[in-house]
Amino acid sequence: MTPAAPGLWAIGDVTGVALFTYVAKYQARIAADDILGRRHPANYAAVPRVVFSDPEVGATGLTHAQARERGVDVVTATVDLYEAIARPVTYGKGIGGRLGLLADRKQGILLGAWAVGPGAGEWIHLAVLAIRAATPISVLRDVIEQFPTFSEAYLSGLEMLAV
Repeated sequence: MTPAAPGLWAIGDVTGVALFTYVAKYQARIAADDILGRRHPANYAAVPRVVFSDPEVGATGLTHAQARERGVDVVTATVDLYEAIARPVTYGKGIGGRLGLLADRKQGILLGAWAVGPGAGEWIHLAVLAIRAATPISVLRDVIEQFPTFSEAYLSGLEMLAV
């Protein structure tokens, strides 16, 4: 983040980057570092976007359309939570939802993800970190997913990606 003018920094909605409180908090950390003379460039590659509805909806990274506009050879996977997690009854009756993954076929990394289901705002963070760190899908496939959790759906989705 660069100052808006000498001695003036902008954070939050006025920046027009992403109108979420947590983005403003991120920008405040960057502005504070800049004020203290510590270089800390902003990275918005994996901003989580969450709607706290019932069920919750979460997304991060690029959409399919954005990736195509950039000329990326994408591969996608969509996972049904009820089919992907080992014990959906742990969370109650009628549990449903989906996880979608978008990857760069050539680079073998996640570019985007979306989730609909109970607590999606929490379990979308595995994708946030993976996208931000450009973690190879081969590494993500080798992660031990805790049981029984919604995060188990990631392994199913990652295995579906042809990268």
